[in-house]
Amino acid sequence: MKFLPTLCLSAFLLTSTGCAGLFVAGAATTANIVTDTRTTQEIWYDNNVEFEVAGLSNKVPYRSQARIIASSYNGTVVLMGQAQNDGLLDQFVQQTRQLEGVKDVHTQVRIKPPITLGEISHDSWITTKVKSALLANKELNGVKVKVITEDKEVFLFGLVTEQQANIATDIARNISGVKQVIKAFQYDS
Repeated sequence: MKFLPTLCLSAFLLTSTGCAGLFVAGAATTANIVTDTRTTQEIWYDNNVEFEVAGLSNKVPYRSQARIIASSYNGTVVLMGQAQNDGLLDQFVQQTRQLEGVKDVHTQVRIKPPITLGEISHDSWITTKVKSALLANKELNGVKVKVITEDKEVFLFGLVTEQQANIATDIARNISGVKQVIKAFQYDS
Protein backbone atom coordinates (compact mmCIF):
# COMPACT_ATOMS: atom_id res chain seq x y z
CA MET A 1 0.00 0.00 0.00
CA LYS A 2 2.98 2.35 0.34
CA PHE A 3 3.40 2.21 -3.44
CA LEU A 4 0.30 4.32 -4.18
CA PRO A 5 1.33 7.39 -2.11
CA THR A 6 4.82 7.23 -3.64
CA LEU A 7 3.30 7.05 -7.11
CA CYS A 8 1.04 10.03 -6.37
CA LEU A 9 3.98 12.04 -5.04
CA SER A 10 6.02 11.19 -8.13
CA ALA A 11 3.15 12.22 -10.40
CA PHE A 12 2.82 15.51 -8.49
CA LEU A 13 6.53 16.20 -8.82
CA LEU A 14 6.47 15.45 -12.53
CA THR A 15 3.69 17.94 -13.21
CA SER A 16 4.77 20.72 -10.89
CA THR A 17 8.49 21.25 -11.45
CA GLY A 18 10.86 21.89 -14.35
CA CYS A 19 13.35 19.36 -12.98
CA ALA A 20 10.86 16.53 -13.23
CA GLY A 21 12.52 15.22 -16.35
CA LEU A 22 15.40 14.20 -14.12
CA PHE A 23 13.24 11.47 -12.59
CA VAL A 24 12.06 10.21 -15.98
CA ALA A 25 15.12 10.65 -18.14
CA GLY A 26 17.61 8.74 -16.06
CA ALA A 27 21.32 9.27 -15.75
CA ALA A 28 22.05 9.53 -19.48
CA THR A 29 20.42 12.94 -19.85
CA THR A 30 20.67 14.28 -16.33
CA ALA A 31 23.08 17.07 -17.26
CA ASN A 32 20.74 18.31 -19.98
CA ILE A 33 17.71 18.40 -17.73
CA VAL A 34 19.45 19.97 -14.74
CA THR A 35 20.76 22.87 -16.84
CA ASP A 36 17.47 23.41 -18.66
CA THR A 37 15.51 26.34 -17.21
CA ARG A 38 12.25 25.42 -18.96
CA THR A 39 9.35 23.78 -17.16
CA THR A 40 8.45 20.20 -18.00
CA GLN A 41 5.47 21.47 -19.98
CA GLU A 42 7.67 23.88 -22.00
CA ILE A 43 10.11 21.07 -22.78
CA TRP A 44 7.21 18.86 -23.83
CA TYR A 45 5.80 21.56 -26.14
CA ASP A 46 9.22 22.18 -27.71
CA ASN A 47 9.84 18.46 -28.27
CA ASN A 48 6.34 18.08 -29.69
CA VAL A 49 6.88 20.96 -32.12
CA GLU A 50 10.09 19.31 -33.38
CA PHE A 51 8.23 15.99 -33.86
CA GLU A 52 5.30 17.72 -35.59
CA VAL A 53 7.65 19.49 -38.01
CA ALA A 54 9.36 16.17 -38.78
CA GLY A 55 5.97 14.59 -39.45
CA LEU A 56 4.85 17.51 -41.59
CA SER A 57 7.96 17.28 -43.78
CA ASN A 58 7.12 13.64 -44.55
CA LYS A 59 3.66 14.50 -45.91
CA VAL A 60 2.57 15.53 -49.39
CA PRO A 61 3.48 18.00 -50.90
CA TYR A 62 6.76 18.19 -48.95
CA ARG A 63 7.95 14.58 -49.21
CA SER A 64 10.85 14.48 -51.69
CA GLN A 65 10.39 18.21 -52.39
CA ALA A 66 11.74 19.46 -49.06
CA ARG A 67 13.87 18.30 -46.18
CA ILE A 68 13.08 20.48 -43.18
CA ILE A 69 13.95 19.93 -39.53
CA ALA A 70 13.31 22.14 -36.52
CA SER A 71 14.82 23.15 -33.24
CA SER A 72 12.43 24.68 -30.71
CA TYR A 73 13.19 26.47 -27.44
CA ASN A 74 10.43 28.17 -25.45
CA GLY A 75 8.25 28.22 -28.55
CA THR A 76 10.86 29.88 -30.76
CA VAL A 77 11.34 27.59 -33.73
CA VAL A 78 14.27 27.56 -36.15
CA LEU A 79 13.59 25.68 -39.38
CA MET A 80 16.62 24.31 -41.21
CA GLY A 81 17.04 22.32 -44.40
CA GLN A 82 16.18 22.61 -48.04
CA ALA A 83 13.03 23.23 -50.13
CA GLN A 84 12.62 23.13 -53.91
CA ASN A 85 10.98 26.58 -54.10
CA ASP A 86 9.79 29.62 -52.12
CA GLY A 87 6.10 28.72 -52.42
CA LEU A 88 6.64 25.33 -50.85
CA LEU A 89 8.69 26.87 -48.05
CA ASP A 90 6.10 29.61 -47.38
CA GLN A 91 3.36 26.97 -47.09
CA PHE A 92 5.51 24.93 -44.69
CA VAL A 93 6.27 27.97 -42.53
CA GLN A 94 2.55 28.84 -42.31
CA GLN A 95 1.69 25.31 -41.18
CA THR A 96 4.50 25.42 -38.62
CA ARG A 97 3.20 28.72 -37.20
CA GLN A 98 -0.16 27.02 -36.56
CA LEU A 99 1.31 24.26 -34.38
CA GLU A 100 0.45 24.38 -30.68
CA GLY A 101 3.23 25.95 -28.62
CA VAL A 102 4.82 27.89 -31.51
CA LYS A 103 5.41 31.56 -30.66
CA ASP A 104 7.89 32.57 -33.36
CA VAL A 105 9.45 30.96 -36.44
CA HIS A 106 12.88 31.73 -37.93
CA THR A 107 13.67 30.22 -41.31
CA GLN A 108 17.13 29.01 -42.27
CA VAL A 109 15.86 26.79 -45.08
CA ARG A 110 17.81 27.02 -48.33
CA ILE A 111 16.03 26.98 -51.69
CA LYS A 112 17.66 24.00 -53.38
CA PRO A 113 17.01 20.27 -53.82
CA PRO A 114 17.06 18.24 -50.58
CA ILE A 115 20.47 16.87 -49.66
CA THR A 116 21.31 13.21 -50.26
CA LEU A 117 21.71 10.43 -47.72
CA GLY A 118 25.49 10.64 -48.16
CA GLU A 119 25.42 14.37 -47.39
CA ILE A 120 23.22 13.74 -44.34
CA SER A 121 25.76 11.17 -43.14
CA HIS A 122 28.62 13.65 -43.63
CA ASP A 123 26.65 16.26 -41.66
CA SER A 124 26.28 13.76 -38.81
CA TRP A 125 30.03 13.28 -38.78
CA ILE A 126 30.58 17.06 -38.64
CA THR A 127 28.10 17.30 -35.74
CA THR A 128 29.97 14.57 -33.86
CA LYS A 129 33.31 16.34 -34.36
CA VAL A 130 31.88 19.70 -33.21
CA LYS A 131 30.22 18.19 -30.12
CA SER A 132 33.44 16.39 -29.18
CA ALA A 133 35.48 19.57 -29.51
CA LEU A 134 32.96 21.52 -27.41
CA LEU A 135 32.99 18.86 -24.69
CA ALA A 136 36.79 18.89 -24.61
CA ASN A 137 36.94 22.65 -24.00
CA LYS A 138 37.40 23.49 -20.30
CA GLU A 139 35.84 26.95 -20.66
CA LEU A 140 32.57 25.33 -21.74
CA ASN A 141 32.50 22.78 -18.91
CA GLY A 142 28.88 22.33 -17.83
CA VAL A 143 27.51 24.41 -20.73
CA LYS A 144 24.90 22.70 -22.91
CA VAL A 145 25.24 23.57 -26.59
CA LYS A 146 22.92 21.86 -29.06
CA VAL A 147 24.59 21.27 -32.44
CA ILE A 148 22.74 20.64 -35.70
CA THR A 149 24.50 20.42 -39.07
CA GLU A 150 22.63 20.91 -42.32
CA ASP A 151 24.52 20.85 -45.63
CA LYS A 152 27.83 21.61 -43.83
CA GLU A 153 26.27 24.60 -42.01
CA VAL A 154 26.58 24.22 -38.24
CA PHE A 155 23.79 25.68 -36.10
CA LEU A 156 24.58 26.27 -32.42
CA PHE A 157 21.76 26.54 -29.86
CA GLY A 158 21.65 26.99 -26.12
CA LEU A 159 21.30 29.39 -23.22
CA VAL A 160 24.82 30.80 -22.86
CA THR A 161 26.77 33.95 -22.05
CA GLU A 162 28.15 35.99 -24.92
CA GLN A 163 31.68 34.80 -24.07
CA GLN A 164 30.57 31.14 -24.15
CA ALA A 165 28.84 31.74 -27.51
CA ASN A 166 32.03 33.20 -28.97
CA ILE A 167 34.16 30.30 -27.69
CA ALA A 168 31.71 27.70 -29.08
CA THR A 169 31.52 29.51 -32.42
CA ASP A 170 35.31 29.67 -32.75
CA ILE A 171 35.58 25.96 -31.96
CA ALA A 172 32.94 25.02 -34.55
CA ARG A 173 34.49 27.25 -37.24
CA ASN A 174 37.77 25.38 -36.95
CA ILE A 175 36.33 21.91 -37.51
CA SER A 176 37.20 20.36 -40.85
CA GLY A 177 34.27 20.32 -43.29
CA VAL A 178 32.31 23.19 -41.70
CA LYS A 179 31.16 25.66 -44.36
CA GLN A 180 29.47 28.16 -42.03
CA VAL A 181 28.51 28.54 -38.35
CA ILE A 182 25.17 30.08 -37.45
CA LYS A 183 24.69 31.26 -33.88
CA ALA A 184 21.13 30.65 -32.69
CA PHE A 185 21.91 31.15 -29.02
CA GLN A 186 19.77 32.75 -26.36
CA TYR A 187 21.90 34.84 -24.06
CA ASP A 188 22.04 34.58 -20.28
CA SER A 189 22.82 37.93 -18.72
